[in-house]
Amino acid sequence: MMRKIISSNKFLISNLLLLMVCMAIFQHLPNNIYPNMLDLSFGFNVHDVQNTFNVLGDKGRMNYIVSSLTLDTLFPILYSLFFISIFLKLNEDRSLILCLPIIAGVCDLGENILIASMMSAPSLNEITASHILLGSIFNQGKWIFCFFVVALIFFKLIARLRQHE
Repeated sequence: MMRKIISSNKFLISNLLLLMVCMAIFQHLPNNIYPNMLDLSFGFNVHDVQNTFNVLGDKGRMNYIVSSLTLDTLFPILYSLFFISIFLKLNEDRSLILCLPIIAGVCDLGENILIASMMSAPSLNEITASHILLGSIFNQGKWIFCFFVVALIFFKLIARLRQHE
Protein backbone atom coordinates (compact mmCIF):
# COMPACT_ATOMS: atom_id res chain seq x y z
CA MET A 1 0.00 0.00 0.00
CA MET A 2 2.74 2.48 1.02
CA ARG A 3 4.74 1.61 -2.11
CA LYS A 4 1.71 2.41 -4.26
CA ILE A 5 1.26 5.82 -2.58
CA ILE A 6 4.94 6.80 -2.78
CA SER A 7 5.24 5.76 -6.42
CA SER A 8 2.07 7.59 -7.51
CA ASN A 9 2.29 10.56 -9.86
CA LYS A 10 0.32 12.66 -7.38
CA PHE A 11 2.86 11.97 -4.62
CA LEU A 12 5.82 12.61 -6.91
CA ILE A 13 4.47 15.94 -8.22
CA SER A 14 3.33 17.10 -4.76
CA ASN A 15 6.75 16.27 -3.36
CA LEU A 16 8.49 18.10 -6.20
CA LEU A 17 6.36 21.19 -5.61
CA LEU A 18 7.13 21.14 -1.88
CA LEU A 19 10.85 20.81 -2.66
CA MET A 20 10.65 23.83 -4.96
CA VAL A 21 8.85 25.85 -2.27
CA CYS A 22 11.54 24.91 0.27
CA MET A 23 14.29 25.93 -2.17
CA ALA A 24 12.60 29.27 -2.79
CA ILE A 25 12.27 29.89 0.95
CA PHE A 26 15.95 29.00 1.48
CA GLN A 27 16.96 31.64 -1.06
CA HIS A 28 14.94 34.31 0.75
CA LEU A 29 16.06 33.66 4.31
CA PRO A 30 16.85 36.87 6.22
CA ASN A 31 20.29 38.10 7.30
CA ASN A 32 22.10 36.91 4.17
CA ILE A 33 21.90 33.30 5.40
CA TYR A 34 21.56 31.52 2.04
CA PRO A 35 24.90 32.59 0.51
CA ASN A 36 26.65 31.78 3.79
CA MET A 37 25.08 28.39 4.50
CA LEU A 38 27.68 25.77 5.35
CA ASP A 39 25.23 23.17 4.03
CA LEU A 40 25.80 24.27 0.43
CA SER A 41 29.51 23.55 0.29
CA PHE A 42 31.18 20.17 -0.06
CA GLY A 43 32.79 20.03 3.34
CA PHE A 44 33.80 22.94 5.51
CA ASN A 45 36.61 23.85 7.86
CA VAL A 46 37.25 26.19 10.78
CA HIS A 47 37.74 29.15 8.42
CA ASP A 48 34.38 28.53 6.75
CA VAL A 49 32.65 28.25 10.13
CA GLN A 50 34.42 31.40 11.34
CA ASN A 51 33.34 33.30 8.23
CA THR A 52 29.71 32.19 8.60
CA PHE A 53 29.81 32.92 12.33
CA ASN A 54 31.14 36.45 11.74
CA VAL A 55 29.11 37.38 8.64
CA LEU A 56 25.76 36.34 10.09
CA GLY A 57 26.22 37.89 13.53
CA ASP A 58 24.03 36.93 16.48
CA LYS A 59 20.67 37.53 14.80
CA GLY A 60 21.67 35.79 11.56
CA ARG A 61 23.02 32.80 13.47
CA MET A 62 19.77 32.53 15.42
CA ASN A 63 17.79 32.59 12.17
CA TYR A 64 20.19 29.99 10.69
CA ILE A 65 19.56 27.74 13.70
CA VAL A 66 15.80 28.08 13.33
CA SER A 67 15.92 27.37 9.58
CA SER A 68 18.28 24.40 10.13
CA LEU A 69 15.96 22.82 12.66
CA THR A 70 12.70 23.51 10.79
CA LEU A 71 12.90 24.08 7.04
CA ASP A 72 16.14 22.13 6.67
CA THR A 73 14.66 19.25 8.63
CA LEU A 74 11.74 19.04 6.22
CA PHE A 75 13.97 19.36 3.13
CA PRO A 76 15.96 16.09 3.53
CA ILE A 77 12.77 14.19 4.29
CA LEU A 78 11.21 15.55 1.12
CA TYR A 79 14.16 14.86 -1.15
CA SER A 80 14.66 11.37 0.31
CA LEU A 81 11.01 10.55 -0.42
CA PHE A 82 11.29 12.17 -3.86
CA PHE A 83 14.28 10.00 -4.79
CA ILE A 84 12.61 6.87 -3.42
CA SER A 85 9.49 7.73 -5.41
CA ILE A 86 11.54 8.00 -8.61
CA PHE A 87 13.29 4.70 -7.88
CA LEU A 88 9.93 3.01 -7.34
CA LYS A 89 8.63 4.54 -10.59
CA LEU A 90 11.64 2.94 -12.28
CA ASN A 91 10.68 -0.41 -10.71
CA GLU A 92 13.66 -0.47 -8.36
CA ASP A 93 12.98 -2.86 -5.52
CA ARG A 94 16.45 -3.57 -4.09
CA SER A 95 16.50 -2.48 -0.47
CA LEU A 96 20.10 -1.29 -0.63
CA ILE A 97 19.33 1.09 -3.50
CA LEU A 98 16.14 2.34 -1.81
CA CYS A 99 18.13 3.01 1.39
CA LEU A 100 20.63 5.34 -0.34
CA PRO A 101 18.29 8.37 -0.30
CA ILE A 102 17.51 7.67 3.35
CA ILE A 103 21.22 7.59 4.20
CA ALA A 104 21.67 10.93 2.38
CA GLY A 105 18.78 12.39 4.37
CA VAL A 106 20.13 11.07 7.68
CA CYS A 107 23.55 12.59 6.89
CA ASP A 108 21.79 15.89 6.10
CA LEU A 109 19.88 15.81 9.38
CA GLY A 110 23.08 15.08 11.30
CA GLU A 111 24.76 17.96 9.51
CA ASN A 112 21.86 20.28 10.41
CA ILE A 113 22.06 19.37 14.08
CA LEU A 114 25.82 19.92 14.17
CA ILE A 115 25.59 23.25 12.30
CA ALA A 116 22.81 24.43 14.61
CA SER A 117 24.96 23.45 17.57
CA MET A 118 27.94 25.36 16.16
CA MET A 119 25.87 28.45 15.40
CA SER A 120 24.46 28.41 18.94
CA ALA A 121 27.91 28.57 20.53
CA PRO A 122 28.43 31.84 22.44
CA SER A 123 31.80 32.28 20.73
CA LEU A 124 33.80 30.66 17.98
CA ASN A 125 36.39 29.52 20.56
CA GLU A 126 33.81 27.17 22.05
CA ILE A 127 33.44 25.20 18.82
CA THR A 128 35.89 22.31 18.78
CA ALA A 129 37.82 21.13 15.73
CA SER A 130 36.25 17.68 16.13
CA HIS A 131 32.77 19.24 16.08
CA ILE A 132 33.60 21.00 12.80
CA LEU A 133 35.15 17.84 11.37
CA LEU A 134 32.10 15.74 12.24
CA GLY A 135 29.76 18.34 10.72
CA SER A 136 31.90 18.38 7.58
CA ILE A 137 31.87 14.57 7.38
CA PHE A 138 28.07 14.51 7.58
CA ASN A 139 27.98 17.29 4.95
CA GLN A 140 30.22 15.35 2.58
CA GLY A 141 28.25 12.15 3.21
CA LYS A 142 25.05 13.96 2.24
CA TRP A 143 26.54 15.19 -1.03
CA ILE A 144 28.20 11.86 -1.90
CA PHE A 145 25.02 9.87 -1.32
CA CYS A 146 22.91 12.43 -3.20
CA PHE A 147 25.35 12.26 -6.12
CA PHE A 148 25.16 8.46 -6.21
CA VAL A 149 21.37 8.54 -6.03
CA VAL A 150 21.11 11.02 -8.91
CA ALA A 151 23.68 9.03 -10.95
CA LEU A 152 21.78 5.77 -10.35
CA ILE A 153 18.51 7.40 -11.37
CA PHE A 154 20.18 8.77 -14.50
CA PHE A 155 21.59 5.35 -15.43
CA LYS A 156 18.28 3.63 -14.74
CA LEU A 157 16.51 6.16 -16.98
CA ILE A 158 19.01 5.56 -19.78
CA ALA A 159 18.62 1.79 -19.41
CA ARG A 160 14.86 2.15 -19.51
CA LEU A 161 14.99 4.32 -22.64
CA ARG A 162 17.25 1.80 -24.35
CA GLN A 163 14.79 -1.00 -23.55
CA HIS A 164 12.06 0.90 -25.39
CA GLU A 165 14.12 1.43 -28.57
